[in-house]
Amino acid sequence: MEVFRGRYETKIDSKGRLSLPSAFRQTFNRCVITNGQYLGHRCLDLYDYHHWQVLEEKVARLSPLKLEVQSFQRFYLAGGQLVDVDGQGRVLLPQSLRRYADIDSQLVIVGMGEKMELWSLPTWQGLYHRLAENFESTLACISQLQESLV
Repeated sequence: MEVFRGRYETKIDSKGRLSLPSAFRQTFNRCVITNGQYLGHRCLDLYDYHHWQVLEEKVARLSPLKLEVQSFQRFYLAGGQLVDVDGQGRVLLPQSLRRYADIDSQLVIVGMGEKMELWSLPTWQGLYHRLAENFESTLACISQLQESLV
């Protein structure tokens, strides 16, 4: 199964279509886009359809009586919109999701393994600066996690 990696600055066209990086174009022909968030910053999450189905199956095994499961379903799963990848490797970003993530014309695609994150360029630049400032402490924490796996 392909994983998404890398970071790409790109633009969406006047019709709201995103041209996927060439590394991802052959990977899938349908995807699901939903609202996402990291540290209070809004973005969009894009999954190939197979990974989305796996996520839905995992959530379906959780107790539907738990409020956190219901919240996840209402915010994340219900926000998911199925879109096709056209012959030129483009996907139409639904306007409601673009508004949610404040994406106008310039955006950044961030490969995150089983999904891609789509960020407005200004939001990503601020977040990336913050991540870079804290990277040494993040690295120290990750090194401790790795030691506990050995």
